[in-house]
Amino acid sequence: MVIGRIIGGSVGDKLIIRLKNESNVDVGDLLIIEDKGLKFYVKVINKSIASLVPGQFIEEIAGQNLEYDESINLFDEKERFYQIAFAKILTIDKNRFVPPRTIPSFFAKVSKVSSDDFKFLEKKGEIEIGCLRLGTESLKSVKIKLPAKDLVSHHMLVTAATGKGKSNFVRVFIRGLLKTEGFASLIIDPHAEYYGSKGMKGLSHLPDRNKIYYFTPRWQEVMGSYELKIFAEDLKPADFHGIIELSDAQKEAMDALYKVYGEVWIRALLVDESINNIYDKLSKNVSFATLYALRRRIGYTLELEDGESGLVFDTRKREGTSIFEKIRQAVKDGKTVIIDTSLLGSEAEKLTSAGIARRQFNFYRRTKQVNPDAFDNLPELLIVFEEAPRVLGVDALRHGTNVFEKIAREGRKFHIGICAITQMPSLIPKEILSQMNTKVILGIPAPMDRNAVIESSAQNISDESVEIQMLDKGEAIVTSPFIDFPLPVKVSFFDDLVREDNSYKRGGNPELVGL
Repeated sequence: MVIGRIIGGSVGDKLIIRLKNESNVDVGDLLIIEDKGLKFYVKVINKSIASLVPGQFIEEIAGQNLEYDESINLFDEKERFYQIAFAKILTIDKNRFVPPRTIPSFFAKVSKVSSDDFKFLEKKGEIEIGCLRLGTESLKSVKIKLPAKDLVSHHMLVTAATGKGKSNFVRVFIRGLLKTEGFASLIIDPHAEYYGSKGMKGLSHLPDRNKIYYFTPRWQEVMGSYELKIFAEDLKPADFHGIIELSDAQKEAMDALYKVYGEVWIRALLVDESINNIYDKLSKNVSFATLYALRRRIGYTLELEDGESGLVFDTRKREGTSIFEKIRQAVKDGKTVIIDTSLLGSEAEKLTSAGIARRQFNFYRRTKQVNPDAFDNLPELLIVFEEAPRVLGVDALRHGTNVFEKIAREGRKFHIGICAITQMPSLIPKEILSQMNTKVILGIPAPMDRNAVIESSAQNISDESVEIQMLDKGEAIVTSPFIDFPLPVKVSFFDDLVREDNSYKRGGNPELVGL
């Protein structure tokens, strides 16, 4: 159906389309232009009203109607008063998709899209995240699938204001990973919203829940979960670097303690030894003030309730396998590991997350160096964490580099990617944002945050600023070098997918399975 004609434009700027009267076109709509044997895929980025009647007469007509309540009777209204759409060329189909280097002719027909125009999307990936969005409507027959192999180790950013659907998208994406061989994921969950409960659908409600390992301080309350317990003997000074604020003197003191006391260095500092004894054993090279400050800092971070143990951290002797080894094995087996940090304070949560992530990174890196064949058989790993600026923000990195920054810069070489979730991408340095090749944008009202995402995207989305500001809950733009053009998406609702997946489970009740 023809809804407009080309009346101007340029390759480097916008196409100008005169719209047919009463045509229903919104900002964000996708349109098709077929001209000179080419098929142009274009996206509406703005609209305006126009008229062939000089402006002074329009003002006069409006004034007479306002002041004297005179009716507005216009001659040839449909020809003289109309709407203009401004559109950007997304790609051109020349038997293969190519970047726009030409434009359609004057008066070329502009049409609404149909599902047949997007059959090529069916073969683009494995992980279904939703359907194609056309402005405020959806083309439900066109499913959007992302290529896991390309996306995971090249990092992802999921960004939006509160309530726009960040966590829903991540659950939908992880559901897809659970169905795809060759991948593992590690989810740091500070809000206890990914595993699920009786009142909230989560990953545990999916048929693939046998692939999920859940570590939580509430392990006695959650059937099938594992205790989140980290023993001090398994922590090294490097776990604290760049995660909590430490002076250079305190860092040197930690290294000296570890050198003298080995794996019991934290217990010696907090429980077993007096500061005077430690001072002597460190050959009086560390000041009393530094040791006292370090004791307070580490004690505060570990949240030890009785001086020896706390909700997660414990200075007593470990019996059995360390949690780090359990997680390493689960990842090696291609599982999804969820770490519930919702009951921890900020410092303890960051230390827990960094300690787990650092060991996965070191394991993958060491395996590649020592046993390349074994490395090739490891699943690609996606590490998901919320409130990304706490560990990747400009202020956080003033404490020094940390494992999350290292993975952002080097992880792809070792088949490890991060999925950073944030409301405020502008707090993350540009060079790190640019490392996150795939960006899932779900609505950003703040201009500073919009600009940070736009400027760091692999594809040009500078014209989408207005659309990004207006995105409703569950509406997204996905930009990535691994897709042909920025995709407007209506993200699936996770609860609907749970019901859909469980409806295929023989004898299962979609409302009861997994509860």
